[in-house]
Amino acid sequence: MGGTYQNCLSRLLIAISQGYLAFLVIWLAATILFGDRIVYLGLLNLVGVYLFLPLPIALLAAIFSRQKGMWLGVCIGLLAFLWFWGGLFAPWRLPKTRQSQPEELVLTVMTYNVLAWHPYTKPVIETIQAEDADVVLLQEVNTGLARALQEELGQTYPYQATEPLDNPSGIGVISKYPLRSTGDQLPHHWIGGPLLLEMEWKDRTIRLVDFHMLSTTRLASYEVLSAQFSAREEQARLMVDYARQGSPAILGGDANAAAPFNMAYRILAGELQDVWVEAGFGLGHTFPGSDLPGSSRPRIGPVYVPQWLARIDYIFHSDHWETLSAHLAQIDGASDHRGVVATLRLIDLESSK
Repeated sequence: MGGTYQNCLSRLLIAISQGYLAFLVIWLAATILFGDRIVYLGLLNLVGVYLFLPLPIALLAAIFSRQKGMWLGVCIGLLAFLWFWGGLFAPWRLPKTRQSQPEELVLTVMTYNVLAWHPYTKPVIETIQAEDADVVLLQEVNTGLARALQEELGQTYPYQATEPLDNPSGIGVISKYPLRSTGDQLPHHWIGGPLLLEMEWKDRTIRLVDFHMLSTTRLASYEVLSAQFSAREEQARLMVDYARQGSPAILGGDANAAAPFNMAYRILAGELQDVWVEAGFGLGHTFPGSDLPGSSRPRIGPVYVPQWLARIDYIFHSDHWETLSAHLAQIDGASDHRGVVATLRLIDLESSK
């Protein structure tokens, strides 16, 4: 009886693993061929990394069954995971302290969605102070936080360009170096900004883009979801075109699109440099965090999904820079995002003057 029961379990495990591997291969092929043009596929791609979690179980089933087809599926899945994420776990990417040389043109940048719907300025201020970046690109800046930034960080960050609102459309940049508006605008409907600024830094002009791209509405119709995906892709193209206009550019913000599969991210990363891909360690997930009222952390019935499921907050830069390091900011306990911090070195001096 025991042997029969074990045989049934083995057959069930093999059958489930076969179905999983078939699904994984079909999903990979569909993602490569269609991407976000199939909207529900685009939604699935937001959490694409988790489709690889059952792969070890499928490996065990392949060992037991000795079926060539299952071995092929496991190999395809393993190679895909290594291709998309394997390099992020290389030992040389582990965080380390690096002392820059005095003559180096090194700038530290932070992007940070602070969540507009809460009144807690202290954890946000403490997080910014702990990271001590040269320039901080903020999303969802409400009026209370804007006042706190002036009152508590005005000496450290004397140059502040904020457009606060008591909703997610507020945005702002604080800097240790002079800022001025470019007067430029990028058309389209954004959640916040984009805020287009120039920063005077060590006798050079640096262009900054602080953005908050359109989000995906929960439980919307297929047509609405499709329009939102298309809007993010157009916003990504607009920012790429703007970043190509000559002088060194740094872009930071909340893209509401997950790496590496969503098309808006692929458009940005195809033309600009993603600091996390260059120098971050691990998956670098930034969302969702806090479950305070107003946060975007999803729920299944009364239960919130686990924290930090996707990477949707980014710093990109033009080819004038190289990324020396990238890490996630400390968890503030208030926002549903984590900040991203990068240390950049200017390498193209001629075109940056």
